[in-house]
Amino acid sequence: MDKMEIQWLGHACFAIRYKGYTIVIDPYNSDYTAGYPKLRVRADRVLVSHEHFGHNYREGVLLSGRPESDCPFAIETLRVPHEFKMGNWRGFCKIHILEADGIKLVHMGDLGTQLDGAQIRRLYGADVVMICAGSATALPSQEAKRATDEIMAKVIIPMHYRDGKRGAHRLESVEDFVYYFESPEFIHRYDTDTFLVTPDAEPQVAVLRYLGPEALGALAVPEEKQTRKGLLRRILYKN
Repeated sequence: MDKMEIQWLGHACFAIRYKGYTIVIDPYNSDYTAGYPKLRVRADRVLVSHEHFGHNYREGVLLSGRPESDCPFAIETLRVPHEFKMGNWRGFCKIHILEADGIKLVHMGDLGTQLDGAQIRRLYGADVVMICAGSATALPSQEAKRATDEIMAKVIIPMHYRDGKRGAHRLESVEDFVYYFESPEFIHRYDTDTFLVTPDAEPQVAVLRYLGPEALGALAVPEEKQTRKGLLRRILYKN
């Protein structure tokens, strides 16, 4: 069976790989995302939950040009408010649902309100959910935990949180989020940024470790080397 992998690239950004196809969700602009380096990765497709700078840096993703028909996932979205004012302050965002071969992955974007009954039914039983660990502009940590309870997610990957110098001050920490899970054995802390999705995966909160650009491997796009001739041309024609 082909491996299905979820790699955390920082903030709310993930690379999902399956059957030789790579999807990047919510690429961040490092100019507006505290503590993270410039994002420059390869992918076959890019998905964006909403048009805020920490989530919509399409320029950071070099696309292969493969047709969407090659994608092994069926992809669906749900439109949800970004915050408790029902979208009147920060607007709306998309929850992405990716399904393939009986596996359902859910990226919650910046969900800002509790889910309604129809949304719960659609997301129910997700094999993996990626959810903001708590924010002043999205669900706080306790309410985010409640959302995962309502959809009975099997594996929960926290994202979009403050971690040392990474992440804005308005974000909660991952510890704020995992505090609301009663069993310490349910919290799995990984020394890697990648989670391998399998049908028999143990129920858990999977706290992945951000490893930076050095861990991108085949996803990495090398910086363009500037030749002296090219540099001179830029100087001459700058104005």
